[in-house]
Amino acid sequence: MRPNLPNLLLCAALCSLAACATTLAEPDAESLALQAAKGNVQAGETLEKHAKAGDPVAQRFMGAMYSSGRGVPRNDEYAIDWFKKAATQGDLVSMHDLAVIYARAPGKLRNTGEALKWFRAAAEKGYARSQANLAYMLIEGDGTAQDLPQAKAWLDKAVAQHEPFGEFLLGKMYRDGRGVDKDVARGARLIVSAADAGLREAQFEAALMYHEGAGVEKSDRKASELLRKSAEQGYANAEYVLASVYQRGALGMQKDPAKSLLWLQRSANRNFAPAQFQLGLAYANGDGVKKDERQAYAWMLEAAKNGSPVAAEFVKRIKARKGKAPLPLLQPLPGGGGSH
Repeated sequence: MRPNLPNLLLCAALCSLAACATTLAEPDAESLALQAAKGNVQAGETLEKHAKAGDPVAQRFMGAMYSSGRGVPRNDEYAIDWFKKAATQGDLVSMHDLAVIYARAPGKLRNTGEALKWFRAAAEKGYARSQANLAYMLIEGDGTAQDLPQAKAWLDKAVAQHEPFGEFLLGKMYRDGRGVDKDVARGARLIVSAADAGLREAQFEAALMYHEGAGVEKSDRKASELLRKSAEQGYANAEYVLASVYQRGALGMQKDPAKSLLWLQRSANRNFAPAQFQLGLAYANGDGVKKDERQAYAWMLEAAKNGSPVAAEFVKRIKARKGKAPLPLLQPLPGGGGSH
C-alpha cells in the first residue's frame, strides 16, 4: 500500500508544531524560575516538564536553579546534567555556565579540561563572557599551558563587545606589562571601564589605583567610593581593606572601630586568610571585642588552613605555650555573612 503523501506531510507538520510548543520564550522561562524560587511548586513543575521535553531554555533555567539552590536544594551534579543537555543543543549561556561549574566546583566535580572545552566552544561562537574566561585560564595556565598571546587575542574579542571581565583582564595586562608592552594609562582606562560596569574585582583595583594615582588622577574620594562598592558586592579583599580604612580613618573617612570590625568579620567569613588572622589578633588582644582565647585560636586556625604562614606560626606557638591548644570556637559577629 502506497503511503498517503498529504497525510504524511500533515503528520510532519503536527509533529513540528508539537516540538515548537515545548519551547519556552526566555522571559517565560525566567518568570517560571523566579516563581519556583519563591516556592511556587506548580511553576517549578511546569519548567521541569518543558526541560524534560527537550527545551534548551528550560533546561538552562533548571541548571541555574540547581547551581544556585533557589527553589530546589543546591546540587552541582544536577546543574551539570541540565546545563549539558542545553549546551549540546547549542545554547551559548548553558555552555558558559557549564564551563563555570567545571572550573569552580570543589572536589571530584572540578574538571579544567571540560571547562576549557566548553569555554572555547562558546567563545568560538562569539560569546564574550566565555572569551574572557577562556583568556583567564590561558593567562593563569589553569588546566592548560600558559599562552599570553592567545589570551590577548581572546580578550581583544571580548573587549570589542564591551565585556567587563575582559576589560579588567586586558587592563591588568597593559598595566603590568604582562604579555604586552606596558601602558599604565591604557590599562587604567580599561580597568575603570570594567569598574563602571559594576565588576567588583575591577572596582577594587580601580580604588587602589585612584588612591595611588597610578594611571589616573589621584582621588581618595573615588578610591573610597569604589572600595565601598566592591565591598558591598561581597568581595573579600575589598571588605578587608575597608576594615583597615575604618580602623585608621583613611581615604577621608572617620575612624569607626565598630564598622571596621564589621567589615573584618565579613571578610573573615569568606575564608579570606588575612582577615581571619587579623580577627584572631583582635580576640587575642581584646581589640574592639571581648578578649577570648578560644576565638583567637579558632580564627588563627582557620587562617592557617587557608594558607597564612604567620597564622600557622601563631598556632604552633599557642600549642607550645599551653601544651594543649584551647578548643576552637567560631562566633560570627553581627553583620557577618556568606558569599553573595
